[in-house]
Amino acid sequence: MVSATLAAVTAVGERCCVASAETNPQLAALAPRLDEVARLLGVRSVLVMRSEPGAMAVAATAGEAAEHYAVGSVGKKAGDDQGRVPLYCERVVDTGDEVFVRDSRVDKLFAGNEDEIEFGLTNYLGLPVHNSAGEVVGTVCVLDEVARDYTLAERDELVGLRAEVETIVRADESALG
Repeated sequence: MVSATLAAVTAVGERCCVASAETNPQLAALAPRLDEVARLLGVRSVLVMRSEPGAMAVAATAGEAAEHYAVGSVGKKAGDDQGRVPLYCERVVDTGDEVFVRDSRVDKLFAGNEDEIEFGLTNYLGLPVHNSAGEVVGTVCVLDEVARDYTLAERDELVGLRAEVETIVRADESALG
């Protein structure tokens, strides 16, 4: 794991966020950018996730909630288990589409999901990350503890981060771990 050398600090409403990104070695160059996205969007978490059979694994993490998402930690996918609520990122990988959840507590698909129950993160915006063959291999996403929408400029920040991640992944298929 590599820690960003510069911590981003910003006041967000009544909260104060201190971010110091951690990444796997292949994504180390993105650490300052992850901190910047967390600061600009005012979110508790910015993640780069790798899709594995049966799980989603953290490749990079930034934001106040980074303590919950250590690089290398995994969340089990719901898969075909009708008794489990899918992970937000699992849905992105399965559909290949952007997923936005304003408030999981009132969302039919995501109410009671792992991030909501364990960490209180009820708001999600995630985008698929593609490899050079166009396959979805992971996600870039943001999570927050308050119901909120994202402006076009905020969404563009996440799209830009995804482009940077995809550039690295296309040059090194193992970049997500």
